[in-house]
Amino acid sequence: MAQRLVLPVAVGVALFAGACSPTTVNHGYRFNQEAFDQIEPGVSTRQDVASLMGSPTTFNSFSDTSWYYIEQKSERRSFYQSNLVDQRVVAIDFDPSGVVADIRLRGLDDARQVAVVERTTPTGGNELTVVQQFVGNIGRFNRDPADAGGPIGGPPSDAATGL
Repeated sequence: MAQRLVLPVAVGVALFAGACSPTTVNHGYRFNQEAFDQIEPGVSTRQDVASLMGSPTTFNSFSDTSWYYIEQKSERRSFYQSNLVDQRVVAIDFDPSGVVADIRLRGLDDARQVAVVERTTPTGGNELTVVQQFVGNIGRFNRDPADAGGPIGGPPSDAATGL
């Protein structure tokens, strides 16, 4: 009897252990050390960087002087929230003529936490409940097109005005 239970228990333990192993997910740019090493400040241009590394993940919002290539690796165990385990950010600054001025490689150790503000921007107008919206719409639409003189909710037709 005990021998019959060994196989199902072993399979159950293997499935349970497999479900607890982390799932690794890569996001963003896939870092290429060879391409990174070919970029030379004072020599390489925007076109050189684009051909070696591709389109940037993001760039400076106010001017096109900085390109950023961002790679993140996270792990998730079963239903728990994912955990960031590695991050690389390549920041490339260009001078006004489009030549690389500076290259910086930052890792997860260089990252800083940003405090998220939980405020909302007030907007004008009313926030109506479902009941208020329903009651407000009563009588706004005619059921019979002849009562309105035209299509439902539309302008009067020529037949209704006698023209």
